[in-house]
Amino acid sequence: MLNFFPSFSKPPEFRSLPLKPYLVDFSLDRLFFGVDNVHFDVHISPQLYNALENTASLIVIKHSRSEAYYKGYKRETCESEKSNLKHLCRDILRDGINRAKIEGEHQIDFLAQAALSKMFLEEVKNQYRNLVTFFEQQVSLHQLSLRHADYEEFKAREKLSEIKWNQNRIIRLAGEELFSLLTDIQTRSLRALRETHFHAGQILPDIFFNNPVLHTNNPADDFFLIEEYILLGKRSRDPDSYDNVRTLIYDLLASTDRDRQDRTGTGMDKSSSGSNIYDPWIMEVGNIDLMLNYFDSRELCERAKRSGSSDDRILELRKQIKNQQSFFILFYRAFAKAGLLKQIVSAVEVKSVCSIYCPPMKPRQIREFLANIWSRLSMTRQLKRRRSLQGGAFPLEPLKQAVQRIRKTSASEKRLHVLNFLKTFSRYHRDLHNALILKEAMEAINLVTEEKILRLSRENRSLFEFLLPAERVKEENPVIDHVVIKADIRGSINISHSMRSRGLNPASHFSLNFFNPISEILSNYEAVKVFIEGDAIILSIFENEDMPQSWYCVARACGLAIRILQIVQRYNVKNEENNLPILELGIGICFSPEPPSYLFDGDSRIMISPAINMADRLSSCSKKLRNLIADQHPSYHLYVFKNNREDDENATDDFSLRYNVNGIELSEEGFTKLSREINLTPVTFQTRPGEDVQLYTGKVPTLSGAYQQLAVREAPVYEVNPETLSITGETSRKYYEVCTNQEIYDYLDGPGDPYLMGH
Repeated sequence: MLNFFPSFSKPPEFRSLPLKPYLVDFSLDRLFFGVDNVHFDVHISPQLYNALENTASLIVIKHSRSEAYYKGYKRETCESEKSNLKHLCRDILRDGINRAKIEGEHQIDFLAQAALSKMFLEEVKNQYRNLVTFFEQQVSLHQLSLRHADYEEFKAREKLSEIKWNQNRIIRLAGEELFSLLTDIQTRSLRALRETHFHAGQILPDIFFNNPVLHTNNPADDFFLIEEYILLGKRSRDPDSYDNVRTLIYDLLASTDRDRQDRTGTGMDKSSSGSNIYDPWIMEVGNIDLMLNYFDSRELCERAKRSGSSDDRILELRKQIKNQQSFFILFYRAFAKAGLLKQIVSAVEVKSVCSIYCPPMKPRQIREFLANIWSRLSMTRQLKRRRSLQGGAFPLEPLKQAVQRIRKTSASEKRLHVLNFLKTFSRYHRDLHNALILKEAMEAINLVTEEKILRLSRENRSLFEFLLPAERVKEENPVIDHVVIKADIRGSINISHSMRSRGLNPASHFSLNFFNPISEILSNYEAVKVFIEGDAIILSIFENEDMPQSWYCVARACGLAIRILQIVQRYNVKNEENNLPILELGIGICFSPEPPSYLFDGDSRIMISPAINMADRLSSCSKKLRNLIADQHPSYHLYVFKNNREDDENATDDFSLRYNVNGIELSEEGFTKLSREINLTPVTFQTRPGEDVQLYTGKVPTLSGAYQQLAVREAPVYEVNPETLSITGETSRKYYEVCTNQEIYDYLDGPGDPYLMGH
């Protein structure tokens, strides 16, 4: 039967393939219950409720094809309302992320997402009920009309009947359109923000809310399966029932999981959650291709041959094809033995004829006609009787043509059908799993709108509120901490003297190349000028109480420092072309966990902060070190050494020796604060063989909505003799350089601009 397959030995162990498990750790178990001690009390922006009501109403009208009955309906209005709702949802979910950041609990973000999902699903059903009520009222009005309105009443009754018949479809399509908006927000606008704060396992996958199962009360419904997945059997004896197919796949994976069998004797163990141990592998749709899709691998191999790829690459692809064919034979033979092949091919053909016969027939009846000769004879007689009674409403020819197509299905087409069936089944299995998780979470949420319950839950500190910025109480929030950035121009006196001797204006040179460009970008980082002199600028970023959306002072200071260096470097290129002096900088960043103090000189307010003095030290550069290290072509822009004559126990200041040439030094306190602000991932980078460098990388959110890649190098402080500058030992101290080396960013993200990532 399977002579189109070559002979293979037993398939390799499936876990030896480069498969990826599908894992979603969604839980609300660390959050506190509301006033009823059963549900989570959630209050969501009233403005969002209003926008959702308007949008859902218009979308339900559209999918019920009732636009003509609503005089004020316009497609442009619908799109405008969707756009408004999208912006409000983005701000609400962003508030949830900020709440989660404040509490250090990512489950608050999960709660916000689940609460919005519940709102969306409930509002679609509310608007469907409103639609039915509207047409029922139309029928009543026409009945009471003194004029003859039989035709209008008939039209309204017919439309009402159509709406009720298509209830599931209307609710599903309207829900999917609303959720596509929610999915778009999650993936485009908020994913980078979540990556800034949370680890990968604390972020829901992009497809989590893009789930058709959420929008139906019956995921086994024939019409639903045909439109979204593929028709499956319902009866326990059907070989293509969901449970039978799932069990068969479990057994097949267990048969190729030799290590698991050696330890347990079976591959059918249950995990602690009650699901099968193979579910994570089945639910990752891409695994089906990796394990079975030798069709695409063959094409890839042929292209590799034509393009002159290496022998190793060709050999690798041939090995991949052999493994995939071996696995596919295992699955194909098992499916054929279980009687699944006819069911799968017939299910594909059902889609082509279903609209002709359903209703009144059911899609499964059509599938039985196509797959089973005995069912075909019985149903042919039934259809002929219907045709004689209803005047040819049920032609047999389309069914006969479908049967012929099934008979003529080639071996290669059957194999493709099996592969596509498995991918569709994988997606369906995953979506059922995700829907169960989310529906359980939504059932545990109480969307509070009643003022009495709101007040009671607030007083008991058991209310989770996700609001728009304008809905929160506005007040003057005091500064709780701040960061200082000191940027120092090196050799400014020599530059000024050189330019004056040539009849050039050093003041305009510094303004055009340094001060003015920097001023233009300060607002994007919430930075303000503290002090400016001819060759230096001191900037600060403040954090205010109860304003978590702005608690990125160190991250933004690092991003701003990178941009400052980038601006100067770009101007330096132009200056060299025009034979003008180039600028060299040293930048220091220091965090203070306290608000600054102020004194006044007349009407001028002067900021006092220990962070200013420390940032000044961090931005400095030892002349002896500069001359020594510059000749060695250093890999980095910053090196810090301890003076071995410095007494750590009695020192009240930092007397370290620094090489800081176009470098950025971040204080140790600043690095600690940075690690609380954004999610920093440790990465080992090799400058040269045998020289590993410890990096920390993350993303900095700016006010414009863009995200800036950030890499920080951690290195030990060595002890040196201040006279000879020879290293005498290593200390336990570390120093931190905010990296600007293109090589590092290429290593982290591939070639590109390291400074500013996309929205």
